[in-house]
Amino acid sequence: MSKIIGGSLVDKKVSQKIYKSLQKGNMTTINAIVVHQTGASTAQHTFNSYTSSSNGAHFLIDKNGQIYQTA
Repeated sequence: MSKIIGGSLVDKKVSQKIYKSLQKGNMTTINAIVVHQTGASTAQHTFNSYTSSSNGAHFLIDKNGQIYQTA
């Protein structure tokens, strides 16, 4: 079962790859899920853009199915 602890989703299927520039505060509940697609060819390209911008997503799902929490 998934849990939210200190603003992070704790689940064996989710890897934490937090970018402080994307942080807006602790997440205490999930109200909605918004799905969109990036133009990047790999997850690493998306992560690279997160380091130079304050724009991003809370979660990224890689092409291989790996889920990352980024904020």
